Order: sequence, then structure tokens, then C-alpha cells
Amino acid sequence: MIQILQEHLPNGSEAGSNSKTRGFISVPGTPVEMPFTFIHGAMPGKAMLITAGVHGGEYPCIETAIQLANEIDPSQVKGTILIIHPVNPAAFLARMQYYGPYDGKNLNRVFPGTATGTVSERIAYQVHLFQQAADFYLDLHGGDIHEGLVPFVIYSQLGGPELAEQSRLASALLGFPYVVGSVSENGSIGAAAKVGTPGFLAELGQCGRWNAGEVDQYKAAVLNVLRSFEVVPGEVQLHDVEFLEKMLVSTASVDGCWYPAVELDALVKKGQKLGEIRDFFGEVKASYVADSDGIVLYLVSSLAITTNDPLAAIGVLKEV
Repeated sequence: MIQILQEHLPNGSEAGSNSKTRGFISVPGTPVEMPFTFIHGAMPGKAMLITAGVHGGEYPCIETAIQLANEIDPSQVKGTILIIHPVNPAAFLARMQYYGPYDGKNLNRVFPGTATGTVSERIAYQVHLFQQAADFYLDLHGGDIHEGLVPFVIYSQLGGPELAEQSRLASALLGFPYVVGSVSENGSIGAAAKVGTPGFLAELGQCGRWNAGEVDQYKAAVLNVLRSFEVVPGEVQLHDVEFLEKMLVSTASVDGCWYPAVELDALVKKGQKLGEIRDFFGEVKASYVADSDGIVLYLVSSLAITTNDPLAAIGVLKEV
């Protein structure tokens, strides 16, 4: 990881042991500069990659990453920690949900990216280089500007059962209520898993807001994972979490106004109404029902909806 990062360090500086380096990672062929903090511990150990702000409107994770970058003491670290905060600064400053301002693409749908693609694809490619150099990957997310959610964690089931199990167990150490596996190939954690790097995507936050309590919870959760890899000192806290079978996402088939009929963290039955989209005269254009029994993990709170937007996600309970 140090070799990949070296070209982005300030002129004349070296990321030597027991040091903390700040700077910007330039994404070739784009105007994007991602702020980073590289913590090189005083002792050898694992290489950890932490990203936040893949989506610009997810604020608790971004503030968490900024505070962790400032607070972690390299003299107490074994190994290295690269924190990118945020990955998508232009989307953050534009207060955009999901998409990037340069190409209108969802960055978390274009991994592993390409060096010669659009801006979002080039950002993904740059992050993917660091994924390949890491021993573990923590991708921090949260409730975007238009969505509420229950804290949960997604891990990739790609890359083989041993890798998936390592990711699953680490996901539980965050202490968020629900952990669910994914087989998506174009997201951040799927791309990492396919090159042999375990990791997870964490979700905490509500509707483009943040507060100190959420950030403190997020920081404590991330530090607990780092302790499990002996990257930072301290006792690892074990948590009881619900492991879910999969996550089913309902998406909009039409444009219009979205009216949910369920609440976050509610238990729903297969066939139960999740909500409906109406036109500007209040007439129903489309209705949506749960595809399975499960728990409402996230729910779009925006009245405005366009075709193919997510509406709600159901976490399917494991059969006993």
C-alpha cells in the first residue's frame, strides 16, 4: 500500500513508521482529489483500508472517518491504516444523493472501475488499487439525503467461503443489529472480495443528517474491528447480531410521488404492501409489496421518486 500511495505524498516526505501523513490522492484524468490520512504504525501489522463518502450525502460516516484520522495515534498502531475522507468530494460539496456530478453515475455501482473510463469509473479504479493492497477493507456508509435506515452491515459472499466467513465475523464486531451477505459484483466490497480482500460495507445514519452520538457510535464500532486485527490496542467487544439470509430491494417502476406504507425495522410478511407511487394528482400509478417475510432495513423518505430508484429493502431472516 505504501508503494501505491507514495506518489501522492507531499514532495520530499516519506511515510515512515510511527507517522501520520495527510494529503490528496489525485485521480488521473479527472479534477478529483480525495483527501486522505495515512497512519503508519510504530510496529508491523495488517494493512487496513477505510473509505467514507463514496456517496456524498452520507454524513455520519464522513465525519467518523475525519475524526478517526485525527484521533488514532500511530505510536499505538501495528501496521498501517489508510483513510480516505471523503472518496467523492465533489458529490459531497454538491450535496448530491447517490450520484456524482461529473457523469451522473452511482460510484458504488461501477467498481472495480477502469483507468480510462468516466470520472466515477476512474475514482473506483483508484480505490480498487488500494483494495488490492489491503488486508481488510472497511467501507463506511450511512443514510443518504433521501433515505432512513436501521444500522446494518453488508459483507460480500464472493471470493470463496473462507473469505466470506472472515468478512461476516468482522461485520458482527461493529455491533450493528443486522448483518447480511451480498453477491453483488459491481459494488465496493464485491470488487475487493474478487481480488481476495475481505471487508464489509457498514450503514448508519438517517436522511442526510449527522450528530455526535452517531459519530461516537460509529467510531467505537470501527475501533472494535481494528482491535480484532490487533491494529490498535484494547479488548475486543463481542456483540449479539441478527444474521440475515439476503437483502431484497424494491425499485421504482415509474416516476412520481412515493408514499411508504411501512416503517423502519418493521417485520413484514410476503405480499404485504410496502408503499405506492402516485402522480401529481394523487392517483396511484404503481404499488409495491414485500417479496419475502423480513425486516425493513432501509426506506426512502423522499416524496420525489424517479424510475429505477430504490424504494425499500427487506432483510430476509435465516430459516431456523
